[in-house]
Amino acid sequence: MSDVEQTVDRDSEGEKSLLAKMLGGDYGLAITYWALYIVGAGLFAVFGSRAVDDQRWVPYLIMVGAMMAYTVVLIIGVRAAYKGPQLWKVMSRTSSVFMIINILIGISTLGFIY
Repeated sequence: MSDVEQTVDRDSEGEKSLLAKMLGGDYGLAITYWALYIVGAGLFAVFGSRAVDDQRWVPYLIMVGAMMAYTVVLIIGVRAAYKGPQLWKVMSRTSSVFMIINILIGISTLGFIY
């Protein structure tokens, strides 16, 4: 590859958005997965806490369902992108950790009940 082609490749990579780089695999599986999970969990914690504080249970249950579906999608993404040994060992540990975190976030959002 010539110097000009390498420069063009570097320039086109610099124009990608953060989300495009994450979804394109530029940051690696672990960083992408954790970042997307933390964003989803953070949004659920904020909006779920507000819904519980206002005693809006239907929107809260919809958010719980969405958070569980989001977790399933992320786990499916890990399964599709993981190329190493012992896939099921990695999947079981990953899903266990995130389900525990989901439960803890759910409990913390319900802490706003008086």
